[in-house]
Amino acid sequence: MTFEARGDSIKGLLTSTRQYKIPRFQRDFSWDQSNYEEFFEDIVNNIYFRNEEFVTSQYYLGNMLFLGDKEDNEVEVVDGQQRLTTITIFLAALRDTLYSIVDDQNAKDYADTIHSEYLIKKIDGKPQRKLQTMSSFPYFTQTIQDNEKPAFKVEPKTEEEEALKKTFEFFKKQIDKKHFLNKISKTCNKKITEEYYVEALKTVREQLLNSEIIDIFVTDRKQVNKIFENINSKGKPLTQVDLIKNTIFGVVPISSAGIDEMSLKWDEFGEKLTKLDTNFNEFFLHYWKATFPTDNANGANLYKKYLKRFDGKNEKEITGFVNGLSLGLDIYENIISVDPSNCKQQEKKAELEYLDALNKFGAVQVRVPLLTLYTSKIKIKNQKKIDFLKFLSYFHFTVYGTSIKFRGNNTTTPFKNFSVEVINAKNASDIYSGMNKLKQDLIGLLNKEEVNRAFKELSFSKEKARNGLSEYPTQFVIKQIANYLENRDYSPIEYTIEHVIDEAEGNSNNIGNLIVLERILNDKINDIKQKQKSISFNDKLSIYNESVYKMTKDFVTTHSQFARDEIESRSEELATQFWSILENLSK
Repeated sequence: MTFEARGDSIKGLLTSTRQYKIPRFQRDFSWDQSNYEEFFEDIVNNIYFRNEEFVTSQYYLGNMLFLGDKEDNEVEVVDGQQRLTTITIFLAALRDTLYSIVDDQNAKDYADTIHSEYLIKKIDGKPQRKLQTMSSFPYFTQTIQDNEKPAFKVEPKTEEEEALKKTFEFFKKQIDKKHFLNKISKTCNKKITEEYYVEALKTVREQLLNSEIIDIFVTDRKQVNKIFENINSKGKPLTQVDLIKNTIFGVVPISSAGIDEMSLKWDEFGEKLTKLDTNFNEFFLHYWKATFPTDNANGANLYKKYLKRFDGKNEKEITGFVNGLSLGLDIYENIISVDPSNCKQQEKKAELEYLDALNKFGAVQVRVPLLTLYTSKIKIKNQKKIDFLKFLSYFHFTVYGTSIKFRGNNTTTPFKNFSVEVINAKNASDIYSGMNKLKQDLIGLLNKEEVNRAFKELSFSKEKARNGLSEYPTQFVIKQIANYLENRDYSPIEYTIEHVIDEAEGNSNNIGNLIVLERILNDKINDIKQKQKSISFNDKLSIYNESVYKMTKDFVTTHSQFARDEIESRSEELATQFWSILENLSK
């Protein structure tokens, strides 16, 4: 391996004839305000004011890793992209601020130097942008690096460009005269007046440029990732997916027609994931676990697992893996982003309702076995799939929707074993066997008495239900018990939750006081309450008699009266009924 590490400064890095190219495999600019605010504070807080002049001090800005020889005219930025981009933005903000100070030749000279030495340097008469990036072109070039207004206004079109704009505006605000003089006065413990403003900006520039770094130049592309990983293990951790992306892009080049298909595919991934309640790292790990369950991959070893399977593979094999990843993301999207309310097909509605419930319960680990199941090429009966999803949603209601104590990692092994069963399955019967085994393993993790206790504590408030998902578990399970009595797999849209003893009477939110009722009948009750200020239990019973739902009909049959002390006994009945349903589903 050929590499060279040396002490340097930001000034040394930017005044060389070298151009720094951010390669296509690099992640987008992603620093948020906490990152660049800390960067700004570190620079300014190292400035002192002594004997009527500003003084800089030593400041170490970390390691930077480049692919290429230090004598090359162009090198790729492997580690340091976020810092170099932030430095460029900060220098551009300083330049623009200095140019805005009219009738001050020093300000103009300082700005000229920033622009011509550290941002866009002329080499043999040709302008050379010190930092070259394609992911945010032309926005970054025209609105930040260049100091001339473009003929046509360039607006940010991506999340990265929005982040660049926000960072640029932050720095300009921080070095605005009034704000900055106040800031530097506090830093230096001395009132800094307007006459020192330009020199203070120049000192900030010098403090930044004199910041020390260690730059490492590596000429062997195969080895650069290993150094990259080692550097990041001692600093801010590099995501495993970034390392994998780096390796993939190193194998799959730009096409002979000049089309960077891999970059386009990665951008497509990013666009889809921004609309989902997840991120690339989480999805990638779930996909890996669903596809290679025996690897025992986790967030810390995923890159090593990838290398073990794909290091040395050719372009075709790597492209095949990425295409599989793309298909997996489409399926993953269908698993975690569902809306059953707009579905008219009853069978599909049931499937979506249970997937939606899993997401609302925050069931994340279950996405792995579901992804394995949905990516399988073996077709299974739709009712078998619905029954399986129903059980999973009931199980996750129990462990995440009630107050029982449950460790999420208890499901890791059962989920992994199920994925192995599905991947090794030769026919639908093998998959059904895996489903039954998983259901038995999961219900074996539950304690009947503990579930019963927690179930009886459930409550439902209509006001809270309007303001979020806190009441969703109770709403879900009451509807599901009603569905079971109707031998139905989905909740009809006209379902509403009815408090037998009115909520307004207080202490009536417990699940034992709840039934389902058609919306039109619920409205009928509310109309009477509005006109008469209240409604008697007998009047409610007469309206309940109009319901077609078995849960409500059974209630009317068994309760000619319903007193507050009966709520607890009914909650016990519902708890027993739910456990019986759960046991039946597990068989």
